[in-house]
Amino acid sequence: MVLVVLVVAAVAAADGEAYELRVPASIEVQPGVASTVSLTIAGTGTRTISKDGPVRIELSSPTLKLPRTRYERRHAADPAAETPRFDLRFTAPAAGDHELALELRFWVCGTRTCRPVRATQTIAVQAAAPAPPPDAGVSASP
Repeated sequence: MVLVVLVVAAVAAADGEAYELRVPASIEVQPGVASTVSLTIAGTGTRTISKDGPVRIELSSPTLKLPRTRYERRHAADPAAETPRFDLRFTAPAAGDHELALELRFWVCGTRTCRPVRATQTIAVQAAAPAPPPDAGVSASP
């Protein structure tokens, strides 16, 4: 019984080190302007992201406009890359704080086997109108 517990603990500890999601925790955008955020899924150490297994990214937000809510490996910048990168598109319709939720499903492979992974990530999006130029509202005197 102790051996089983130790094996499960080792697998759970390795889970956090098998892959890495490269995406900012927060970004600033202008309201009403189409924006993108880059997401890269990478294996760590000797692990890789399966090129044969499905990669699926689901986007959701109660306030952001999302022209696409599902991305698959074929939507990556280079679908054949070992570390697929996605440019996730959205628009903040109004100024304020928003959230972009990501739910990911993909396969991480070791030297002999692959296993499915489900991961979630939330990106804080702040939409602020650009500051007026320093000379705005100032008239030139002759």
